Amino acid sequence: MSRKSLPLYALSVFEVAARHQSFTRAANELFITQGAVSKQIGQLEDSLGYPLFHRYARSLRLTAQGSLLLGYVQRGFKVISQGVDAAASLAVPLCIKAPSCVVRWLLPVLQQFFRQAPEWPVQLAGVHEHAVSFAREDVDLAIVYKPQKAIAGNETLLLVEQLTPVIAPQLLAKTGQPLQQVADLQHYPLLHPSHDRRDWRQWLACRGGGAVEYRGGTVFDTLDQAMNAALQGCGVTLGDVNLLRQELAEGLLLAPYMPPWLSGYAYALALRPDEKRPGVLALNAFLLDQMSAGTRTGGMADDHGQ
Repeated sequence: MSRKSLPLYALSVFEVAARHQSFTRAANELFITQGAVSKQIGQLEDSLGYPLFHRYARSLRLTAQGSLLLGYVQRGFKVISQGVDAAASLAVPLCIKAPSCVVRWLLPVLQQFFRQAPEWPVQLAGVHEHAVSFAREDVDLAIVYKPQKAIAGNETLLLVEQLTPVIAPQLLAKTGQPLQQVADLQHYPLLHPSHDRRDWRQWLACRGGGAVEYRGGTVFDTLDQAMNAALQGCGVTLGDVNLLRQELAEGLLLAPYMPPWLSGYAYALALRPDEKRPGVLALNAFLLDQMSAGTRTGGMADDHGQ
């Protein structure tokens, strides 16, 4: 029998009837009449040329041919179901979770991925939190922020955090106070990317700026918020030169205290352990390839010692 002539609906009715050993119970499961089940089975037997059931007054029993055919039909429908699910999964967006500050690097990369692989749409979840739990969260990939030495086996380094004070040129011109020595920061409002103000405290300690009062100024929930505030001329913040590469190149922000300070933290790409889905693996490989390309051009993670 050719594939085109296979009576798939009748075979599905047969599978249910054979499983229940009853036309009546099959009809209940399929929401059709007992007569319709009997008719489908009769037509299937006619097309196959052999009986599938022994019919008794109050019961059914599979024939030898029916018993053999049932195993093949059940395996075949299982494979078809798996294929339908696999095809449907391609239409479900891949979900990647990332801290909001990384979005400024990640968005153009994801746009490039979509141009190359439009069959795998991507959904981006920008969040404030820095960790991921694949057991509890419905995400496919995640960019996590943690000490570089704590990067796990299922995580790959993307960006080494490199912090330096950044300021909008309009604020520098308005204040009229050059930023040459660390002590010159006292003439500007400091913006804090974290509530504990640890970034400024640690940077100043590293640069010998202990006399600068850093405890005042506006406090933000995230690095991204602080960097956006600096772009608007609200003050000086510590910004990551990797994440601000475009703004620095275009002169939207100035970094008067280079080279940057290595905080010991990094952004890493986390992949669910034992992940095998083609779309997720393709996106993971693409992001890592972009990271490698950025390393070659100086735009991404590098080999600075910690």
